[in-house]
Amino acid sequence: MRKNELRVERNHDYTISVIDKKGSKLVFRDITGADLEFLDKVLEPDEEGKVALDFETLEKILALLVVGDYNFYKFPKRIVGNIFNCVTEHILCNYIKKYNWLEACYGIQNGSFMSVLEMEKVPMTKFMAMIEIHQAAVDRINKETK
Repeated sequence: MRKNELRVERNHDYTISVIDKKGSKLVFRDITGADLEFLDKVLEPDEEGKVALDFETLEKILALLVVGDYNFYKFPKRIVGNIFNCVTEHILCNYIKKYNWLEACYGIQNGSFMSVLEMEKVPMTKFMAMIEIHQAAVDRINKETK
């Protein structure tokens, strides 16, 4: 299956659907702050700065994010790779390290970690928008006070 044989639809509920030519689809949820500890471990770059992922790790990431219960070992490895590429392009693109995420939480919550457990449930797409909005507000305030 070529990459162009899969299409991706972004859904309204912070999920994506990966759809093949036959119309079969798999739905994947957005990552959240609660996923970052695991992702930091499996996406740790080597000495050269490259992330080497084996099939078992790909399967674990897809199993974490898929909505429903699927055994990716039943799919040919090439198809799993293509599905993973779609998930990477549309979901994992917003991955940030847990420490950076915590720094952003601290800033967004005005110097507090009071609601960090609730923030761990926020889809990363929404969280990244919150970071941008917060930074724009900080920049605006800094510009006005000069």
